[in-house]
Amino acid sequence: MLTWLRKYSKSWFIGLIIGGIVVVFIFWGVGSFESSRFQEVAEVNGVPISLSTFLRQYQDSIKQYQDEFKGELTEDMIKSMKLKEQTLNRLIDEAVIIQAAERLGIRVSDAELQEAIRSLPYFQEEGKFSQRRYFQVLQRAHINPADFEAVERKRLLLQKVVQEITSLAKVSDPELQEIFRIGRETAEVRYVEVASGKFLAQQQPGEGDLERYYQERQAEFSQPVRVKVNYLLWRTKDFLEQTKVSPEEMADFIAKHKEEYSRAKEIQARHLFLAFPPKASPEAKKKVQEQAQKFLAQVNAGEDLAKLAEAHSQDRETRSKGGDLGVVKRGQRPKEWEDVAFALQPGQAAVASTPQGLYVIKVEEVNEKETAPDAEARVTQRLKEEKARVLAREAAQQARGELSSSPVSEVAQKFKATAKETPLFSLKEPVPDLGVRPNFHQAAVKLKPKEVSPLVELPEGYAVLQGVEHQPERLPPLEEIKEKVREAVKKEMARQQAEQEARNLLERLRKGEPLAQAAAQAGLAVKDSASFNRYPGFLNQPDSDALTSAAFSLSPEYPYPEKPLLWRDKYYLLAYKARRTPDPAEFQKEREKLEQSVLEYKRRTLLESWLAGERKRAKIRVFEIPI
Repeated sequence: MLTWLRKYSKSWFIGLIIGGIVVVFIFWGVGSFESSRFQEVAEVNGVPISLSTFLRQYQDSIKQYQDEFKGELTEDMIKSMKLKEQTLNRLIDEAVIIQAAERLGIRVSDAELQEAIRSLPYFQEEGKFSQRRYFQVLQRAHINPADFEAVERKRLLLQKVVQEITSLAKVSDPELQEIFRIGRETAEVRYVEVASGKFLAQQQPGEGDLERYYQERQAEFSQPVRVKVNYLLWRTKDFLEQTKVSPEEMADFIAKHKEEYSRAKEIQARHLFLAFPPKASPEAKKKVQEQAQKFLAQVNAGEDLAKLAEAHSQDRETRSKGGDLGVVKRGQRPKEWEDVAFALQPGQAAVASTPQGLYVIKVEEVNEKETAPDAEARVTQRLKEEKARVLAREAAQQARGELSSSPVSEVAQKFKATAKETPLFSLKEPVPDLGVRPNFHQAAVKLKPKEVSPLVELPEGYAVLQGVEHQPERLPPLEEIKEKVREAVKKEMARQQAEQEARNLLERLRKGEPLAQAAAQAGLAVKDSASFNRYPGFLNQPDSDALTSAAFSLSPEYPYPEKPLLWRDKYYLLAYKARRTPDPAEFQKEREKLEQSVLEYKRRTLLESWLAGERKRAKIRVFEIPI
């Protein structure tokens, strides 16, 4: 039960802020379901999902992850995260919900749409909606008002459907108390470890033991397909000198990607300042940092930074104004402050550290943007790399056509490629200079000698493979791997002996022999665990679930578990020491927060179940996942 929040933390439902549930399905520029059927990636009950819609959301997803990974997002990472599949599933979910709204009779009226837009803070002046500002903001963002209102109406519709479905979620007080108890209850045990390694040297398996183990566990010794290939590699970086970027290309690219290559020039912000004490020790600075993080968490939870600044800020000039700084231009504040503040979007908050102290900063508006100073250099490099990648692909494609009739060395020389031969390797074994590359390995294991692979895309460029040797999956005869089998049998026999010793020890304890005495006679040390709860568990190890569960089942009446438990090649014998339930007063302090968390989980579960049912009933056709 304690892992339920972790279980759902990677779900797309984490995008639902449940309480006034907002569904983050829609990005600016999303196309309409009524778009042309000329290029479609899927359809839901006959309603198409256009390729242009898919591509825009896919690129938005990539940009979000690039921001998260600070630009270090490789092709392999994108494929491992299955961003294409995530994007398509998100679009299908959106279509299913919108169609369900029609069936359920859920609508968004013009009055509701107007009220929602009027309440958005970036369209307000002095706390009131300003039509002038509304059109001004949209014009700056190059967004047509009709398009914005259509997107906002769709967002509200999705929100209303989610609220309707999740409104049935309830949580009772006894249920909350039980969840709190399970989460906060602690246990403490004494324990003994019986390691199988101490018995390994004693094992002398016979020929019959080896034969029996080999026959019973053939899958353990089966060798996968292994191949050896020659490959040619065209690296993108080797073509950079052949590329040029004109001023017109660069200007056009920057104009089309303004947001990516611009930075805030002028912002409206407020802050809360916490000064470091004179000659502050590391411990004193840490306390200030903890206080700043506490205020940041409160702001992110919805508390007003103005009120917090009035009560706690040590900046005398702005404290009475709730930390309001008015308009701030670059160059007016310390670099550490500006590095944080000017990187924030409207409504975002963060902590900036300076030698004098810490600032909790919230940007309320970005008034003006400018092209980032390094934009031209970044765009030039990006365009050169894109052009170089095209050249690398073209060279690889031409060379591939000649590999079937010309030696690898000649083709490599003609097309200026790096030619290498691999040792024998399997799907899971690294290749020298490459490591484990799924695209490369999957192409390689399909090749027979002399066969040529399709182009293989790699983060550094393109490769073409030619098979040299292909060894099919095989089970080696016992004689060939006898020593490997012998070692496996010895480990198994040692494990069995360790288990038997642990069971013998447990039997003595059940007859009343003290743990310290029984352990000492067996040459084992008795250890004490620190107090622990169910997560992260016994010895603060999340993978020790069985031991954790066993520890919480113990009591003064039943001080030992039913059997020793195997974990990390050791058998553990636990003995009850203490168990403490949480203070009921603590439950009352945290009841409201816990209730919201449990309700959020239940709502997510309910929504996930409902949506799975809707998808099952819908007629969904996926034509392809492009690009």
